[in-house]
Amino acid sequence: MACATKLGLLVFCAGAALIAQKVVSARAGLITYVQGFASLDSRRVAIKTTRFPQMKDGEALSTARGRAELLLAPGVILRLAENSRVRLADTQLSDTHVEIERGDALIEVLQMPEGSRIQIHLADTVTEFDRPGLYRFGTMPPTLRVYGGEAEVRSGPNTALVVKRGMAASINSTLALEKFDRKQTDALHAWAARRSFDLFMGDPEARQKQNHWQSAGTGYIENKNFGVEFRVFVRRRLPPQGASPLIPRAENQ
Repeated sequence: MACATKLGLLVFCAGAALIAQKVVSARAGLITYVQGFASLDSRRVAIKTTRFPQMKDGEALSTARGRAELLLAPGVILRLAENSRVRLADTQLSDTHVEIERGDALIEVLQMPEGSRIQIHLADTVTEFDRPGLYRFGTMPPTLRVYGGEAEVRSGPNTALVVKRGMAASINSTLALEKFDRKQTDALHAWAARRSFDLFMGDPEARQKQNHWQSAGTGYIENKNFGVEFRVFVRRRLPPQGASPLIPRAENQ
């Protein structure tokens, strides 16, 4: 099978054996990936090759010793850490409401969805994204960290704060703002970066239109929001089933 070159990088070609696939949904809350154990209300989440669970209004997705990934809109992906829970109060794409109830969640906005409004509720605040980027929400203590992009956090009708790249907002009545070290990451951040990269490499359309992964030269591709690089190369043989054909080299930028 012939392999094509995209973005000046050699791309692994495996037809139906691609390690990730593009998925779309008519509503927010399509669960596209689970690692370990996750439950939807009291039911264990099971994902099949061509069927993905769709969250309903008011349902909560919880993780124990696992992680989960769901779509909030085309180009907006929420990735949930271990021992975390999010509730989708409203799954309409035109006005999606997500409640971060426990733990940590990374939201990657690849493109601003046209005709859609996404509101993230944490404690007594509501956050909306102004630009594509990478946003991390935590509940202990309630915090928003912006690794890339820009968001607006509102507390009540008269208090609002714009949070830009490299800034963290304490989610409380005063909405305190301070800088944070974007190079300090953890296992959730590394896993989310790998998932983002695999999805990008599995979607030829994304490789042509989106620029969140860019050439770093000498066979590497990087994402500055995640602060990571991965090497891309061609294998002559297909990898074993379930194995990744890409060798990562993670580096802080």
